[in-house]
Amino acid sequence: MKGTVQIAYWDTEQGAQPPALLGQIKGTPTIRLFKPKKKGKKKAVIDYNGERKTKDMRAFVEVQMPSFVEKVNGVKDLSAFKEKAEKYGLPQALLFTSKASTSPLSKFMSTEFRLRMLLAEVTSTKTNKDVIEKYGITDFPALILIPPVAEGSGGNEVTPIKYEEESFSRHRLHLFFSKHALKEAISLESAKKKKDPPLQKETKKEHPEL
Repeated sequence: MKGTVQIAYWDTEQGAQPPALLGQIKGTPTIRLFKPKKKGKKKAVIDYNGERKTKDMRAFVEVQMPSFVEKVNGVKDLSAFKEKAEKYGLPQALLFTSKASTSPLSKFMSTEFRLRMLLAEVTSTKTNKDVIEKYGITDFPALILIPPVAEGSGGNEVTPIKYEEESFSRHRLHLFFSKHALKEAISLESAKKKKDPPLQKETKKEHPEL
């Protein structure tokens, strides 16, 4: 799980009381997951009660991983995704996949590059037929990245950059995203002040917070 979660342990036999942030520990061994909190919500603390086997514990962590992956189901969703990326000046990454559920690797990348790019999944369904044809996708998985439109370009769509590697490994994907993502994460507050029309707070509801 290296690179996915931070793993630490507290030795209850050392005599000292566990830090308050770990919560109350009634028995050992206790496996507890602390999930990053979302804005306006409390940090999620979840005790693991499954089998003490690598496969089961890993599956538990992967399900609980934060995810900022957008879902594209049809041309209308694609337009909303593009508008959101353009609003904040972010590169767009479109992952075409035949899998219905979001992979742990996609969750990781969406979190690792959050506020530096937007990542969306396009599943190989009838609903996405027009989207898949638009980008000429014939094999799955496939990944394309659309750089942000430069100011003064007249709003013309930029040519997509295709991921050419055969392997969709963590290392290779990270290199690809690092090359094309923004070098610095955007500030949501400054982006909203710059992009949102004045006195039209309702427009913010169209694009949920990144």
